[in-house]
Amino acid sequence: MHAWDHVKPHQHPWGQLAYCSNGVLTMVTDAGTFVVPPQQALWLPAGVWHESYCRYGGDFRSVYIDLSYQTQLGENTKLLHVDALLREMILEICRWPEDYALTPSTLRFVDVFIDRLQQAPSSHFFIPKPQDPRLALIISELHAHPGCTKTLEQWAEIVGASSRTLNRLFHQSFTMSFRLWKQNLRALRAVELLTEGQSQQRIAEQLGFASSAAFNSAFKKVFGTSPGRYLTNGQK
Repeated sequence: MHAWDHVKPHQHPWGQLAYCSNGVLTMVTDAGTFVVPPQQALWLPAGVWHESYCRYGGDFRSVYIDLSYQTQLGENTKLLHVDALLREMILEICRWPEDYALTPSTLRFVDVFIDRLQQAPSSHFFIPKPQDPRLALIISELHAHPGCTKTLEQWAEIVGASSRTLNRLFHQSFTMSFRLWKQNLRALRAVELLTEGQSQQRIAEQLGFASSAAFNSAFKKVFGTSPGRYLTNGQK
């Protein structure tokens, strides 16, 4: 996918595993927005409406999975950790011709592949859609400019609600405070920028951090590891 290539909203009568072996895929569903780095793949059950784009471009892989496996993989959209073996299995399947034969060897490979997907640790780290229209302006602005430094009190004046009301709405819509929601949004954008190859200093400036050290600390709080280690692990 080239930078900003956009796949319009659609759905499939089959399941889909979406994966970028290089680059970061953004997938928007009715549940919310998932950012999928090379360390993860997104499981989309049959019938889920979704659209996707790669902000900076990437090598997109898509594995379509028969409905007979949906019970094993689950009825909910979720991020799955992709280790070295699962990555190679995804790439191998995507090299098969469209009319590949269901030989005993192929079926054994598929069975192991589904087993690996079942065993892969899942993550619910994504940005859900807001449940209240009063949050729409804030969400839209911060998605477009995640480095925006407006406080909740300043947003309250803009949208005509008290800061206490806004914080309550964030808890209702996202089960987290405005501060934590913004921290998670900036962390997801940081993954995109890191994968693109931007320096930590440059990322810190774009995302509104006072220094690269402050960015490094905030990143560790969300992902449990430093930006450099996160990127290195994803390239293994």
